[in-house]
Amino acid sequence: MKYAAKNDLVESFSGIRGIYGKSINEEFARQYAWSYCQLFGDRNLPLIIGSDSRSSGHFLKRSMIKTFQDWGVKKIIDVGVVPIQVCEYAVLKFKAQGGVYISASHNEPDYNGWKFLKKDGALLYPGQVERLVNLVHQKQKNKPDLSLRRSDFKIIKKQRETVDGYISFVFKKIGPKSQKKIKKSKFKILFDPNGGSAVVVLEKLFKKLGVKTEIVNGKLGKFHRLIEPNVESLRPLVEKVSKQEFAFGCGFDCDADRVELVIPSGYKFAKEIGLIVSGQYVLALACESILAGTKGQTVVTNDVTSYLIRDVIKKYGARLKEVEVGEMNVIQEMEKQKSIIGGEGSNGGVIIPPIKCRDGIMTVVLILKMLADWNKRLDDVLMNYPRYYSRRTKVACPVSLASAVKKKIERYFKKRGFKIKKTGGITGGLKIMFDENSYIWFRSSKTEAGVFRIIADGDDYEKVKNLLKEGIKIFNKFKK
Repeated sequence: MKYAAKNDLVESFSGIRGIYGKSINEEFARQYAWSYCQLFGDRNLPLIIGSDSRSSGHFLKRSMIKTFQDWGVKKIIDVGVVPIQVCEYAVLKFKAQGGVYISASHNEPDYNGWKFLKKDGALLYPGQVERLVNLVHQKQKNKPDLSLRRSDFKIIKKQRETVDGYISFVFKKIGPKSQKKIKKSKFKILFDPNGGSAVVVLEKLFKKLGVKTEIVNGKLGKFHRLIEPNVESLRPLVEKVSKQEFAFGCGFDCDADRVELVIPSGYKFAKEIGLIVSGQYVLALACESILAGTKGQTVVTNDVTSYLIRDVIKKYGARLKEVEVGEMNVIQEMEKQKSIIGGEGSNGGVIIPPIKCRDGIMTVVLILKMLADWNKRLDDVLMNYPRYYSRRTKVACPVSLASAVKKKIERYFKKRGFKIKKTGGITGGLKIMFDENSYIWFRSSKTEAGVFRIIADGDDYEKVKNLLKEGIKIFNKFKK
């Protein structure tokens, strides 16, 4: 697929994103909504629409709803401001033809965008997105035929019913025995949704689970830190988690598909590795929780997920299958392998079918399930895991140069005899293996225009630091 990345706009199978009022506006949303209906629409089945908590989401939603009406859709089910996994759940619950979720995920509040959904709740497949993008950018724009408007058109609001249904789904996934054990454990957890969509689920869900919660930055649509949860943005949580004896803290992005964990400074793991539990370890914990009692499963990850996952799942006889970075790439392979869990450790994303997107809220519940089932502290579990380290950077690189630079990097390491793994063709990942556990990974971002990502990962901290330095040096050499 040819990805558009003009100025701040990104159009890829990860979604459409850009700065609201610049590359993203109501007319652009209308073009996408109309083209989606032309390609995949069914006038007799309902469409789901939801959004994260950005203020611009209201205007984009209004434009899309009007477009769906103009195209002749009979019913729109508006689930309001909810996490993306709740919106995907709604597609299944209401047997809809698909829908749209308005969000720019981990991008900052001045950004917005959207992701279109299929009838199974998942994002469109990459090939479908390619067709959609191409139709939107045709010179002859599709114009509404108002004669198609239905007189029986309805907009039905279903936020509360959808949230309650999602909570029931979560409870069903962990089972009644684990629910009781979680209640008996009397966990105390600190949550920072940062005004994002997780707000509408957290308090209700964890109250029903008997988990004592404290929520900071809990006013919907009010952002007090960077949207992306990471070491820097979650720093204010560190002191609070340690002083008030929380089991751990959780930071979410705006659509709640991702979660990062903050642990008390008194934990041994915190002193050895750090106060923020990386997404690699978060995925490992979720895999441990789901795989307990199973054998022979396949866990699907992206190709920049740490080999920590491979080492943790092998005790259950599970195998690892790597694919190109991107939620839908992981999901498509999960469908083929009939996987019960997959994800992207590189961004803390865990996918639990039948919902087919990353789910930060489910991830937290799975971790609590494991701790309650095993009657252990988080620190005890983490200290038994192998040590893996990851360092990363973003470097500026014009889209026009990205492919050529990557080819030069590949030739450079190939001549020196390194094992090379590739996914996704010229726009995909390039992984240079230094041993069975350590690598440097290169890829042009498909969610941030003009950005190239370099990541080093392995089981030796000093080696990983040096690998990242080497990766940056080689990149800069060929970028000139």
